[in-house]
Amino acid sequence: FFFQAEDGIRDFCLSRGLGDVYKRQEKYIREVWGYVKKGLAEQGIKAELDLVEGSMTVRTTKKTWDPYIIMKARDAIKLLARSVPFQQALRVLEDEVFCEIIKIRGMVKNKERFVKRRQRLIGPNGATLKALELLTNCYILVHGSTVCAIGDFRQLKVLR
Repeated sequence: FFFQAEDGIRDFCLSRGLGDVYKRQEKYIREVWGYVKKGLAEQGIKAELDLVEGSMTVRTTKKTWDPYIIMKARDAIKLLARSVPFQQALRVLEDEVFCEIIKIRGMVKNKERFVKRRQRLIGPNGATLKALELLTNCYILVHGSTVCAIGDFRQLKVLR
């Protein structure tokens, strides 16, 4: 069973509060918001940026026909909030592309050990990270205590 444009899905709304991450990302998000809105509008999704509340909201429109696209739009704004470049974040809207946010802070109790392991994951000049990207064909971003990965679900499973 495939969904057609005539099927129409309406009245879903998902919001993402940005908190502290937003304060660092505010300028970048404002710069690229027009591109993000355009990319989401192509899928029948309306996007709103509220600078006062510090939130991004996505909602379906009358032109929305894919029921899962609202979840993918939520993932895209979640990635934007985590410093992923908008070109990569919008790739999540494609059919065979998924994302995963892996929390790596809880894997080690000692902060010093955590920093060393995170640095080992990145490698000298990002070499290890680049090798992982080439091996898995995924986009990988290490940011703070999380790793954001975008790619095919089989490759994300290998990466994890």
